[in-house]
Amino acid sequence: MAENHLTIGRGLTTPSPGGAIDEELRQALWERCRLLFVTGLAISAIAAVVNLLVPSAYPQLASDLARFDWLTGALAHTATFALALGALYLMNGSSGRLQALAFITVAINIVLGIYNQVAFSPATDPYFVASLLLFLPAAFVPWRTSYQVAIGATAVVWLVLLETLLYVLLPEAKVFWAERGGLEAARNHTIWSATGITILAGASVVVSRTLYTVRKTALKARKLGNYLIHGELGSGGMGDVLVAQHALLVRPTALKVLRANGDDRTALARFEREVRLSATLTHPNTITIYDVGRTADNSLYYAMEYLEGMDLQKLVEKFGPIPPARAVYLLTQICGSLSEAHSRDIIHRDIKPGNIFLTRRGGLYDFVKVLDFGLAKQIESDASAAITKTGMVFGTPRYLAPETVYGNDIVDGRVDLYGLGGVAYWLLAGQPPFTAESSVELVVDHVKTIPKRPSEVSELSIPPELDDIVMKCLEKKPEDRYQTARELQKALEAVPFATPWSGDKAREWWSLHGIISDDALDCECFFHDDILPDLEELPPLPVESSA
Repeated sequence: MAENHLTIGRGLTTPSPGGAIDEELRQALWERCRLLFVTGLAISAIAAVVNLLVPSAYPQLASDLARFDWLTGALAHTATFALALGALYLMNGSSGRLQALAFITVAINIVLGIYNQVAFSPATDPYFVASLLLFLPAAFVPWRTSYQVAIGATAVVWLVLLETLLYVLLPEAKVFWAERGGLEAARNHTIWSATGITILAGASVVVSRTLYTVRKTALKARKLGNYLIHGELGSGGMGDVLVAQHALLVRPTALKVLRANGDDRTALARFEREVRLSATLTHPNTITIYDVGRTADNSLYYAMEYLEGMDLQKLVEKFGPIPPARAVYLLTQICGSLSEAHSRDIIHRDIKPGNIFLTRRGGLYDFVKVLDFGLAKQIESDASAAITKTGMVFGTPRYLAPETVYGNDIVDGRVDLYGLGGVAYWLLAGQPPFTAESSVELVVDHVKTIPKRPSEVSELSIPPELDDIVMKCLEKKPEDRYQTARELQKALEAVPFATPWSGDKAREWWSLHGIISDDALDCECFFHDDILPDLEELPPLPVESSA
């Protein structure tokens, strides 16, 4: 089971958001392809009429090659764009298919256009037709730069190939160039033409890339309800977390969006429950929910506070185990959040380092926010039971309370205290209580294995009182642990330190590492991407193994 995190920092380009944004991109691409094909159809039709009315500049050569004219003339361009336009209306393709259709259409017309120029007007550089077919898609189609590069390469390669083949295979072409200097003249003409088209192709790539970036930025800056979208913080199989700003309050906000999917009612119910339960919690160390709504495509979303800083998983990964005094400073705040939740009969069920966020609030540093109540359950709630199923293990195996393994619905806040013991172990030792790679092995360890004391594996000097607290949280039987978050909080506050951690020390640490800037949307920010909680099917274990 993955425990992934996404880093957002200065200069990092975020991917385009999913869901509604993807649909907007696809619709914009469809309309641009239609504009390209209609424009190409109109231009080729005009060219066909002109060809009928205006004689060729090289009538003898045109007469000799007339047998190919039906296949390669302006009528062929007209037919190609007409077929592409028809295919566009018939297909209900993805963005990738639309881009492929545009590429194939333009590439065919590039080859036809260059052939017509080389075969029927060989002394004229094919710059006009090449420019037209390079810059029309660059200006119209919001596609990846690689497509535009491929179009430019097609033009250059086919120019050289057709010039060479026509000279070698057609006697008419040799006669034509013999009158103008022979092979050397033909070679020089090819070199100059290829150089010119290469320059045009490079310019078209720059145009395409610039316009694509502008379009992408404009789509990201769209409104979702009262919120202006700026980018993406995380993405998962069921939804996205977007960074946004309230249009009127100008307040940085994180939007959690569940993509519309009528087939997954369980995910929808879990999402709605997360919003409902989270919104009832008011403790300052619990993430705050601002708003809830639906997108244009009927996707649910809710707005929550935007967090600058990092989660405890990243904190230890980047800086190593933290001093015991600081660990207690953070753990007591988590206890406050859980205490309120438990008093409302709400248990989190997925307490782990990745769900505990360290941030700055109102000039206070090392301020904890408990995230992601996506697995939260109201004790003895029929609604909660209706959207779970037998055999489903909730939470992350590395921090899973033993009693949850048996699929027993009768769990309480002590499962969160077990998870909090695992978080404390991670902070102090720099590793979780159990380090097996297999989820099944981890579950067995939680049920049967007594972990080493944090002081036995940590490089730090840990007070024995704190050692005892962590081990008590990790007891296998719920009745052997602390019974409430408030009881655990009091035990943590009683741990003696010669120099306790303080707000001033926290400020110094954050300033030293420069994690947060004054601009809320221009900071080194870490945001977890567990868009929907992890669920894992695990084989049942015998009840007697809990002894």
